[in-house]
Amino acid sequence: MKQILIVVILQASLITMGFSQSRGGNPKFDPDTNPYEKIIKDAEPGKRTAKFLMNFSQPLVLRDYFAASPCNEYVTLSNVRIKQFNDFVDAFLKGGTDAKQMTKAENDFKKKGIQSQLDDIDYHIGFIEKQGTFTNDANTPIENLLCRAKGSLQAIKSTVTYLEAIKKIFPAVEGVDQAIEKGKNTLLAYPDNKSLLAIINKHKQ
Repeated sequence: MKQILIVVILQASLITMGFSQSRGGNPKFDPDTNPYEKIIKDAEPGKRTAKFLMNFSQPLVLRDYFAASPCNEYVTLSNVRIKQFNDFVDAFLKGGTDAKQMTKAENDFKKKGIQSQLDDIDYHIGFIEKQGTFTNDANTPIENLLCRAKGSLQAIKSTVTYLEAIKKIFPAVEGVDQAIEKGKNTLLAYPDNKSLLAIINKHKQ
């Protein structure tokens, strides 16, 4: 019982801290803040390419803040970051790029591969499918389990977005299409709250 209480307190503290920071003006929680806005303003191809590559990573999801309800604010925020990331990629491709830097980056991506992104997708698929089966889930409000699942869906959406950008910028990287397909199939399998609640309620029975 003491362990359950500690978990509940920690979750509540995490959410409270998030909203507190948001009200305090932390740009990380502000959907009106665009973290990519000033990165590639420089017209010189070498500098803008270097800045782009330095900041070319998955859109931020704030996954840890999906621990408890309400979480719609974080769903909205992650969707905004995903759109901003796509705009960032498109804006970069419309300007001048440094061929030497881009070739090196593509070779690095080819060596590294996309196994890490595929592992992330697999992890979140498993996490969604196990909601309602973890220790103490029987005593956890369904709304909280739903938020956890939503967080994993947003994480998958972010990963798919990043993979699509890799495919667009570095088409020679192998395995991207299969990983994108797996992620998109998961998003299609859970299109709304009803589909997520179905698997949660099944486990909680």
